[in-house]
Amino acid sequence: MRDLRRRSIALVCALVTPLASAASIESADFRYADHRYHYRYVAHVLAPAAAVRRVMTDYGRLSRVNDDIIVSRVLARFDGGRVKRQMLLKHCVLVFCFDLDLIETLETQDDGTIVATIVPEEGNFRQGRTEMKIEGQPDGSTRITSTAEQAPDFFIPPLLGPLLMKRSYLREIAETARRIEALAHEEPVP
Repeated sequence: MRDLRRRSIALVCALVTPLASAASIESADFRYADHRYHYRYVAHVLAPAAAVRRVMTDYGRLSRVNDDIIVSRVLARFDGGRVKRQMLLKHCVLVFCFDLDLIETLETQDDGTIVATIVPEEGNFRQGRTEMKIEGQPDGSTRITSTAEQAPDFFIPPLLGPLLMKRSYLREIAETARRIEALAHEEPVP
């Protein structure tokens, strides 16, 4: 009887949890100008900041966060916690597909901001920088703020490409925020 009760509770939780996701995008902006992507988003997830940070810094398993990520791996570790990482992404919008190869160094600043800087001459981006802040809120939730500027070293169709990328980007960040929230609950910080 106790086992049946436990299974029933687990089933109800499994069915209700996806509906209970409260991940939301507070703001988002995406621009393509001067052969550079510029984007910024602020997401709010109902999960503790430590758990969110753990998901976002598990560089070998970032494919769980976004389906476009085919490979995410640490290439080298340096003193002071710096990491060199590679992410291979395949992003398709209508008939256009982009193979992205990001080689970045990552470091965490004193305030907890994660800074990713593209390594020139490696991957298919000329340069770029991303800053991600993961901030715990008084109610136990987390605000994620990501700001980036990236210069791709591959062809983007001039008129239609940036417009399609923007639409896709805005849709993808909402799904990514939901996945971050779910993964943070699956693997809570001890």
